[in-house]
Amino acid sequence: MTALLALGLSPFFAMAGEPVADCVALGSSQEIVRAGGGGQIFLRDGQSHYRLGFARNCDSVTMTPTIQISADGQADRLCPAGTKVRTKTSTCDVSVVETISAEEFAKRKQRARR
Repeated sequence: MTALLALGLSPFFAMAGEPVADCVALGSSQEIVRAGGGGQIFLRDGQSHYRLGFARNCDSVTMTPTIQISADGQADRLCPAGTKVRTKTSTCDVSVVETISAEEFAKRKQRARR
């Protein structure tokens, strides 16, 4: 039974915290959580969840009402390399794009509300 449980959960654990390998077209159902200052943001796109870490601190993400994500010059595109986050006042380079679990996203969202 434990072996079956481990087999059933292994794909979940393999996905969470893993770098994104391919580009992803983002849909219209996005939610962004600004947490941890300007070093990272958390993104929910439909049923998928991501952590985006910045190459340099991106303070403008903490103060802007809108954020646009793009890669390769295409809006609403998330890639392992070349992703940019544009705010009203600046554009920041994303250095890390990784998947996270829905639970991790919910925790980050809860912490950001405090």
